[in-house]
Amino acid sequence: MDHEDQTDSDRDHDTEPHEKRDREQHALTSDAMERANISIGDLWEHYFSMGGGVDEYEVTAYLHGLIELPAHERDCISQAVNELYDDLCRQQGAPYSSGHLRRGDG
Repeated sequence: MDHEDQTDSDRDHDTEPHEKRDREQHALTSDAMERANISIGDLWEHYFSMGGGVDEYEVTAYLHGLIELPAHERDCISQAVNELYDDLCRQQGAPYSSGHLRRGDG
């Protein structure tokens, strides 16, 4: 079926999984930030240093589900959250008997 032959209903059905995944991405990103106690300011600084292209207000609006962002910006935000999350978890790790938090640490 050509794109021109599709009905509005068909097109809506085709985009539904993407829209659901996009909504889930912002919700799960916000949830990870809450669990790790990452502030929007800290996130935005890290995101921007990685080459993120939207301002802090847009990131805030996205995380609250108020606006949509292109996939590459959403993924850059998710990457920034994941890096900050990993850094925080590494800092709070359980120590070994040697006093090291992880293998290879100081």
